[in-house]
Amino acid sequence: MSRMVLSLLVGLAGLCPAWSQEPVVWVASPWQHVLRSTEPGGTKSAEIAAARNEYEPLRVIVHAGARALANVRVEASGLTGPAGRIEAQNVALFREHSIHVFRPSHRSQAPIGWYPDALIPIAGGDPAAKYPPLAASVEAGTNQGFWADVYVPRETAPGEYSGTITVTADGAPLGSVRVKLRVQPFTLPDQIAMRSNFGGLGRGLARHLGMDAGSQEFAAVEDQYIDTLLDHRAIPSSLGNIWPEWTPEGGIDDSRSGERLRAMVQDRHVNSLAVPFSYRSEPEKCRAYLRDLAAYLRNKDWLDLAYIYLEDEPNDAEQYETVRQQGALIRESGIQRMCTEQTVTSNPEWGTLYGAVDIWCPLWCLYDEKTARERQAQGEEIWTYTALCQGKGTAPFWQIDFSPVQFRAPFWTSWRYGVKGFLYWSSIYWGQGQDPWTTPHFRNQYWGEGMLLYPGKDAGLHGPAPSIRLKLIREALEDFEYMTLAAKQGNKPHVDEIVEGLARSFDDWSHSPEAYMAARVKLAALIAPD
Repeated sequence: MSRMVLSLLVGLAGLCPAWSQEPVVWVASPWQHVLRSTEPGGTKSAEIAAARNEYEPLRVIVHAGARALANVRVEASGLTGPAGRIEAQNVALFREHSIHVFRPSHRSQAPIGWYPDALIPIAGGDPAAKYPPLAASVEAGTNQGFWADVYVPRETAPGEYSGTITVTADGAPLGSVRVKLRVQPFTLPDQIAMRSNFGGLGRGLARHLGMDAGSQEFAAVEDQYIDTLLDHRAIPSSLGNIWPEWTPEGGIDDSRSGERLRAMVQDRHVNSLAVPFSYRSEPEKCRAYLRDLAAYLRNKDWLDLAYIYLEDEPNDAEQYETVRQQGALIRESGIQRMCTEQTVTSNPEWGTLYGAVDIWCPLWCLYDEKTARERQAQGEEIWTYTALCQGKGTAPFWQIDFSPVQFRAPFWTSWRYGVKGFLYWSSIYWGQGQDPWTTPHFRNQYWGEGMLLYPGKDAGLHGPAPSIRLKLIREALEDFEYMTLAAKQGNKPHVDEIVEGLARSFDDWSHSPEAYMAARVKLAALIAPD
């Protein structure tokens, strides 16, 4: 055969119609974007590691070849090893639901396309729902992803475990993935190291769902949203009916709320309590209320968990003065005061907020290390937050079409700066007149902004469907747990060295998913050396 003919045949092979392709079952990293159009990878097995009481994700991708696939089903076995067995019920499977990003988010360089984000649980979903959990069809030449969360129970013995995730289409075997899990010889605590405020629940959720915020029906639904966030080590701003009633004459009455507040703190390990700023327009009444509430919390040994959210993002002289007045009103109670503002004044002519704020919460792009260190030296606390795509474009933005590693990097930088908490303004901002299952964008240019949970009704769920982004945040918060555990064992200098190799500031951080995985291995070795 001549070289010319051979070259022609090779060229034609590259243009072969889709019907010449076979379906492929492959494994993707949680830290890579897999669009419907992404070429299938060559990885056929998954190797993961996790501590006891930790979740570790993996992804199985089904790529249809020449012909569409119908009735695609995924099933996980238990994981067995010489030290015992992790039952299949500890491997939670989800079908990835894709969003058509038809225009990139502000500052995003990613291509347009179908991005997976919502996760529909396979167990407990409704096959008749608009977005069913299984029986998925996969169009020819496209991908359908499935997410797996492997949970390692606390009593699991360390060692190597293995199992299988199998895929069928129309009842016929399509492929299988071998899962190897190394269980680390340590346990993540139930206590959560990073404090947080994930907003949007409470009355905001009731309004979005069209429910009465005071009804028992709504309380049952909201509990599922609260549980979902807490399962991801994220503390909701609203925890349901946890706050006692109060009157000037009778003081505190927790007969209806006391047990729930106790359960949230002691059983659910909530480390941040956003206190309602009641009676703020009646200063004397407000002082009396806060004084009694603070005494109640102090008696329970929970006062250090509580804070009041001051004027949001003060941005002029009048708002700065409002923060100072609010801070003075709250000061004598001893309840901490949080403000979403950086530690250096926005404008010297407005004065400063020093003395009015106990918890500073700057945007990543406005973090000022010098003044933050000064406030920390005064015993004040630093949190951070992100919103929209503000700044000069070097902070790790959190939209659907930004690299998944951007959900990991900020919590490594938080360790670097001694940051204790994080705020995200809403977890359920489903805009008026738009369907979050098809157009989850804010102001038409921020995909997924303010929305980490999807309303579960269309997936046949009473509670929410989580997002891939929430799963990635959980992984980063678990990273923070590794840092905390290692530091508590006397290894803080080594932890600092590992972290600073990746995250030097909110503008200077590693974009390599592999680098964070390698650093996590080093952290695990500090916790449980061989």
